[in-house]
Amino acid sequence: MDEREILSFIQDKGFEKTLWSPIGKAMHDYNMIQEGDRIAVGISGGKDSLTVLNALIRVKKISGIKFEIFPIHIHPVEEGGKYGDIKEYCKKMGVGLQVIETSIGESILTNKDLKNPCFMCARVRRGLLYKEMKKQNINKLVLGHHKDDIVETFLLNVFYQGNMGVMKPAYDSEEYGLKVIRPLAYVEEKEIIKYAKKLNLPILHNDCPYETSDNSKRLKVKKMIEELSKDSPNIRSVMLNSIKNLFV
Repeated sequence: MDEREILSFIQDKGFEKTLWSPIGKAMHDYNMIQEGDRIAVGISGGKDSLTVLNALIRVKKISGIKFEIFPIHIHPVEEGGKYGDIKEYCKKMGVGLQVIETSIGESILTNKDLKNPCFMCARVRRGLLYKEMKKQNINKLVLGHHKDDIVETFLLNVFYQGNMGVMKPAYDSEEYGLKVIRPLAYVEEKEIIKYAKKLNLPILHNDCPYETSDNSKRLKVKKMIEELSKDSPNIRSVMLNSIKNLFV
């Protein structure tokens, strides 16, 4: 599907309102992209990171803003070379995928003392991304977190950590001298699922035992929100609006 077909598809399927308008609003609200930016995109291989990469490439084509895009994939060596389809997709979209292989998966799975392996995994991956960005003089990092992620993270912190920590749509990392941005911050996960499916994005399925475990705290919170949304369909938007003052 080329750029013209994608634009037509977006309009025909209603994604302009449910996906692209929220992306544009988030980018505007938090002044996410400027002329001359060198932007890394953290590519996990999931629907979220591939959708946000797709969005960023489209923004570059239609906005007139001159910036560079650098997709980077942190790949656990335990999974083998499963990223070929993603590499090919990136090439088709006009960007080159950089792959950094690491043994992070094994080190976390074998450490039975870790209370929060998901947090540690994300932290290590982020650290590897930051170091690579510094080498290449890249000043911004795009992550694929969406509205559901932000709401769930807030509730996880309230319920299990006793604090009101939030996942901000944009923030400066003083330690590494760069800015982290989340263009999907206003987009609901269900819209990303639809979009990724319709465009047949080359999803790299995650075999992480922690993410799919029924004991996962995040999964419990997700199910709770799904249940509440049956009576209040807009509950994710309502909750996001209620914590926006914490993003400052």
